[in-house]
Amino acid sequence: MDWTRRRLDVLEVLVLLLALLLALLGGALVAWVLSTVAAAPFRLTWAVISLLLFIVPGGGVYLRELRRGKKRAQPQLKSEPKEPNG
Repeated sequence: MDWTRRRLDVLEVLVLLLALLLALLGGALVAWVLSTVAAAPFRLTWAVISLLLFIVPGGGVYLRELRRGKKRAQPQLKSEPKEPNG
């Protein structure tokens, strides 16, 4: 069980690093396009777009998990006391 948990932790970190890399690459691409078309500063645009590409989807997933956790509230069992002889 511990081995599986550690493997899942490593996988989670790898997925997070891949998402960060994709956000940086996507931010660089958008910043390059905006710097050539709209004369926007490359570094500032890259930083802002990369943060948006990383934080907005991550925030959406976080909020979805919060809502899902609220829906999974503990069920209220309707149990009635039984008689001693069944």
